Amino acid sequence: MSGGSESDECVTANGRVYIPEVRNEETPAVGMKFDSLDLIYNFYNRYAFLAGFGIRLHSSFWGKNKKEILRKEFVCCKQGAYRRDETRERKRQRGISRCNCKAKIVVVKTNGSKKYTISLFAEGHNHKMTPSERMHLLRSHRHISDSTKVLTKQLGSVNIPIHQKVSIFEVQSGGMDKIGFIKKDIYNLECSVNGKLRNHDVELVTEYFMAEQKKNEAFYFKIEGDGHDRFSRCFRADATSRRAYGFYGDIVVFDTTFNTNRYDLTFAPMLGVNNYGQTIVLACAFLSKETTESFVWMFEEFKKAMPGGEPKTIITDQDAAMARAISIAFPTTFHRLCIWHITSKFSVKLPHSAYKEY
Repeated sequence: MSGGSESDECVTANGRVYIPEVRNEETPAVGMKFDSLDLIYNFYNRYAFLAGFGIRLHSSFWGKNKKEILRKEFVCCKQGAYRRDETRERKRQRGISRCNCKAKIVVVKTNGSKKYTISLFAEGHNHKMTPSERMHLLRSHRHISDSTKVLTKQLGSVNIPIHQKVSIFEVQSGGMDKIGFIKKDIYNLECSVNGKLRNHDVELVTEYFMAEQKKNEAFYFKIEGDGHDRFSRCFRADATSRRAYGFYGDIVVFDTTFNTNRYDLTFAPMLGVNNYGQTIVLACAFLSKETTESFVWMFEEFKKAMPGGEPKTIITDQDAAMARAISIAFPTTFHRLCIWHITSKFSVKLPHSAYKEY
């Protein structure tokens, strides 16, 4: 125990106190002065990293005007004790990380002073120090750098899953213990970014499409919201797709069997086949509802975007709302059903004996 007026003992069940061995110049001492609480936190956290434990903020005492903190405690991450709630059902067993450790520093700011002074430094711990290869698991020592945040965003833009991102960072850093954070931190980062973007979907996508249209005037899009700055439906066709329709637009395949996992929207691409037998995307839309009205809206936008208007033939599944929309928007188009959807119904529509014979 070093300095101060508080005399909390910090001992294990066998009475042992663990005192970290850290160089004096990097060890807190009573009387040290700092310009801000952030500087104190960084200094104590650096000491904790060298010693083998994590820290967290604890109690604060504010001045009468509530404008500044006059007293602050920074404690070992194992401070406090686990309290079992017998009224709640435990879903899974978790390791107990708190053991009522008393290690801490207390800083105060006296009236008229611009600096914080360490008034108490409790050095002893009632637990063993964390090995260096596991220090990156302690919350106060986990940090995602700005460059890593940028790279995380770039990888996310091409749909790289989080576990693969972590693997990339592990290779870059030379090991999981050298990354400086854990997979959960990447999850939290992405949740934070997504939370900031939430409720601005229409605005962001409109800005992106307008930027694409500025690059090429042949880029066509139409977006409609629900009045709350959220998607209702969206249609887009780029210059390459519109040009391709002029050559390969005789037969179009329309498929709505895809759903987005984040916004609960239906992804509706309109596909064609080029003279190499390759599938090409002619246009696509995101629809919040698979109704006749939504499909009519999409088909009308398709006619506006494409040279020559409606296709000669369109192939779809057996959706009734879609069939009605085609008869309204594409009155001269031949409507045919996809062979895959037809054969997939054989086991349901045909008797077992007939299906087996087929």
